[in-house]
Amino acid sequence: MRRGSARAADQSVIAPQEQTAAPTASVDWKRSWKRALFFWTLVGLSLATIVFGLWLWQSDRRKVASESRPAAAAIKPAPDFTLQTLDGSQIRLSDLRGKTVLLNFWATWCPPCKAEMPDLNALHREYGEARAFTVLGIDDEEGQADVAAFAKQNAIAFPLALDSDGVVTSDRYNVRGLPTSLIIDRDGNIRDMWTGRISKEAMLTRLQRVW
Repeated sequence: MRRGSARAADQSVIAPQEQTAAPTASVDWKRSWKRALFFWTLVGLSLATIVFGLWLWQSDRRKVASESRPAAAAIKPAPDFTLQTLDGSQIRLSDLRGKTVLLNFWATWCPPCKAEMPDLNALHREYGEARAFTVLGIDDEEGQADVAAFAKQNAIAFPLALDSDGVVTSDRYNVRGLPTSLIIDRDGNIRDMWTGRISKEAMLTRLQRVW
């Protein structure tokens, strides 16, 4: 009777341990599965981010290439003009012969005109002396006070001329939208022209074809 009682007692101790083994294994499996799911989710998100970044990079490359495409118009002499600058002096386009000129028609009320000003300013500062290059801004039919305030606020380094009656903008250069920009070579010929804002990199690519 004692041996039977001992065996029964041993079985009563072992039985609960055997019963808890299966639930413990199930919990461990669930934890491992959750960790694996979390890991592969992170991997998937990382790959998606990389792919999206590459797509944006390629899209930006295509945009710059498109913006850098030169105008198909034939080379022709740039119409000469004389306009007043912000300091009251006169500037004549033909006096800039020997320099490459980026002629930019703009206005302070034009959002894309204002948005591209930092890029134009940077190009003028970075390449002005090294490349015998200047940006010349032609403001379309605005008062001197408004243009001067904008120039001071944005630390514009290149000359700004005032086309107060719009004759140069509309008649001589036939500008129909702002901003409009032209590249004039050292001999005074129009080599490129575009309407609308483009990137600094695209403008530089266009300039390098003329330099």
